[in-house]
Amino acid sequence: MVLFPPAKVNLGLHVLGKRDDGYHALESIFLPLGWTDILEVLKDDSVAPGELRTVWTGLDIPGDTNNNLVVKAHRLLAAKHTLPGLSAHLHKVLPMGAGLGGGSADGTYMLRAINDVCSLVLSREELMILAAELGSDCPFFVDAQPALVTGRGENVSPLSFEFPLDGLWIVVANPGIHISTAQAFGGLTPHDRNTDWAALASEPASAWSDRIQNDFEAGACKRHPQVAALLDALGQAGASYVQMTGSGSTVFGVFEEETTARQAAAEVQANYCGPLAGMG
Repeated sequence: MVLFPPAKVNLGLHVLGKRDDGYHALESIFLPLGWTDILEVLKDDSVAPGELRTVWTGLDIPGDTNNNLVVKAHRLLAAKHTLPGLSAHLHKVLPMGAGLGGGSADGTYMLRAINDVCSLVLSREELMILAAELGSDCPFFVDAQPALVTGRGENVSPLSFEFPLDGLWIVVANPGIHISTAQAFGGLTPHDRNTDWAALASEPASAWSDRIQNDFEAGACKRHPQVAALLDALGQAGASYVQMTGSGSTVFGVFEEETTARQAAAEVQANYCGPLAGMG
């Protein structure tokens, strides 16, 4: 089975007060992108039952691969179910530590793949619970559809309003900087607010900055001028709305015309390091 775990961007990312469990409460609209890793999962008779053989290609994955969410997803299911020997091949395209949710997508899609390959017949609700055990962003990728995400990321609600994405183009730019979650939260001052997320659907993208923002953005721009430079470059190239996604360092611009978006992508790619992707 071959799956394509997608990147996501956060449209707004509001960090509210701390919860009783020590996590910060978050609010954000998550949007999946057509920019993906590639994950293949197969039964493998040469691997002992309950064990996993892994192959990693594409971008280098730093750190101990035993801590990779693909491996953790297998470990989580192997502890609860009798699994055959499996092999997994992850071809990494999405940059890491970039706020795109690539690792979370990989882990959640591994849950989905094992569920199908091994005929576990896990329900969506069961997959959501397992994904929440993997990480805060993971439950979104069970469906990978536009959603309002709250709590620490475990509450994923399909949008209750029609969001006009069909007429918009998103240009995504990554400056090649890894920002850890701990670094992103350092110096952040959360504050509660009430956001009318549905109002975004009836407003032009140029007005979104009056209503939403990414609370991690100011700190990231201060520590990493490249992030601020990319935001400015996309704005100068004609984006109606620009924002950093997640805890950084990837930024994106929302464009209302395809030609302008493609020109902006070419200009930014020619002048800044890091991979780029455009999505209609």
